[in-house]
Amino acid sequence: MSILSVIKSIWKVINFIREIFLNLIFLIIIILIFSCISLIKEAQKKEIIPQYGALVLDIEGTIVDNTLYSDEIYALQNKIYGKKVNTSRENSLFELTQKIAQATTDPNITSIVLKLDNFTGADMSSLQYIGKYLKKFSEANKPIYAFGSNFNQSQYYLASYANKIYLTPLGSVGVYGLAANNLYYKSLLDNLKINTHVFRVGTYKSAIEPFIRNDMSEAAKSNTTRWLTLMWNDYLNDISTQRKKDATQLVPAPNVMLENLKATNGNMAQYAISNGLVDAIASNYQYELEFNNKHEVSIYDYQLKSKDKKTVGKDNGQKPLIAVVFVNGTITNGENNSNIAGSQDIVEQLRNIRKNLNKHNIQAVVLRVNSPGGSVDASEAIRSELEALRSYQIPVVISMGGMAASGGYWISTASDYIVASPDTITGSIGIFGIIPTFENSLSHIGVYSDGVTTSPLAGNTSTKNLPDEMSQLIQMNIDKGYQTFISLVAEARNMTTEQVDKIGQGQVWLGSEASKIGLVDKLGDFDDAIETAATLANLTDYEIDWQKPQGNWFNAFYSDMLAALPKSTAEIFFEQLPEAKQLQQHVSLWHQFHDPQNRYIYCLNCADIH
Repeated sequence: MSILSVIKSIWKVINFIREIFLNLIFLIIIILIFSCISLIKEAQKKEIIPQYGALVLDIEGTIVDNTLYSDEIYALQNKIYGKKVNTSRENSLFELTQKIAQATTDPNITSIVLKLDNFTGADMSSLQYIGKYLKKFSEANKPIYAFGSNFNQSQYYLASYANKIYLTPLGSVGVYGLAANNLYYKSLLDNLKINTHVFRVGTYKSAIEPFIRNDMSEAAKSNTTRWLTLMWNDYLNDISTQRKKDATQLVPAPNVMLENLKATNGNMAQYAISNGLVDAIASNYQYELEFNNKHEVSIYDYQLKSKDKKTVGKDNGQKPLIAVVFVNGTITNGENNSNIAGSQDIVEQLRNIRKNLNKHNIQAVVLRVNSPGGSVDASEAIRSELEALRSYQIPVVISMGGMAASGGYWISTASDYIVASPDTITGSIGIFGIIPTFENSLSHIGVYSDGVTTSPLAGNTSTKNLPDEMSQLIQMNIDKGYQTFISLVAEARNMTTEQVDKIGQGQVWLGSEASKIGLVDKLGDFDDAIETAATLANLTDYEIDWQKPQGNWFNAFYSDMLAALPKSTAEIFFEQLPEAKQLQQHVSLWHQFHDPQNRYIYCLNCADIH
């Protein structure tokens, strides 16, 4: 037998093994796909009919306006991995409030129990909106109870709506105040010999400060302190109203608090009782004994009778629709993702609405904005599509959520009416650009960049210093961008550009202030925005059509698979140190922006309030 024949035989064996291996992998993938489909269908069909008892709001993770992944995906993950706490879970604000509203008239639900230990938080506007529905539940003569081991500020805000709050013996209530902190990198960038080229318009446009300063500017401090204090006062007023106690009793000055805590020998639970923050101290076992004969159903198992549409008026067949489109997160080019408002997806939704108005009987659109802004290019793509929709005489109403600042306000100018919460963070009318170059960093380690160009505007890369001509070009582009911004606002709000500039320059305003200076039309919540849209469209009978694109379920599934693995040292570091997590967010932020002209309308201080 020749050597060639031997090689051919060996290759045939190897090829046979390869084909078997690939076929096995293919078969496993097919089995997994069909198993996942089966589990998802099973989760979709599942409907728990509660017995006579309590609805438990055992919320895990955060509350956002629009979740990309359905409850069925989380149910599938629970089936595969077993039920576990998922503090990274995103919960739909509107699905949650719809369930509370349904429970209010559901004869099977006699009470609500708030178990919020795994609830990581929500913005102020969302908390107020949930509180509105909890209050309606309570007004229906159905009691609300709250039980927890340690209440953070978001948890306690919701707990304040309870008829009775229970705290574990070693528990505490952490209601201390609001903070807006940033990391600053100027010295780090100097040490790394990185040149940061900054272009901006707006005295108060502080998004670039972390890269050119080691601290917050006085202008940024003054502006942030003003609206942060107003928001904190609203928080205190709300909890004191619900608890029927003076705010200074619930949250005294730090020196008074320390004296009161000293009187309890440092017992935080006893301090909470003494100051009226909670009503009773009880262990988990004592709580179980008190509620031992009450059936409970989790908010995740309690099913809505209609998940897709919310009916208003009488059911007389096909009704006109008010479409709701979400802009949730940083506005970037591309697709929606967790805390990312992808202009590609949003524009596609708006365009589909415009092209199918008669087919779907859509009579009005509510754009729900909860965004600190982002790329000028992406924001303008959304705004332009809204204007195209309005050209068909379709009313467009903006419902501002926790924030609608900078780019979030840019897109809001293409509307017939703007409704904001009193604590919506808005404004931040300003623009900036930032380009880092690394020529000094590279030369320090012996790496140089050189070549020839036909123009100083050509061949600009991050390995070379930015030519003066290019710097001038970019600054003029930024200046023009600001003029465009204030012109859009002036036209939309019936103001002069001088008036807009006075309240612009990057200044941030709360909704309660914005209504006084003409940036919004009305203070209210999402329900008020829907009613306004119905009025503008002359509708009395209608349904709400939630435009809700689903995220890539495989990405969610894959992410959870990774989450099930042991955590790395870096992951533990980011979880335990908020500042490290903020650094990670800042790095990913610049990676996500991708504006073709490096123009950004983004509010950095708006997005990290705690």
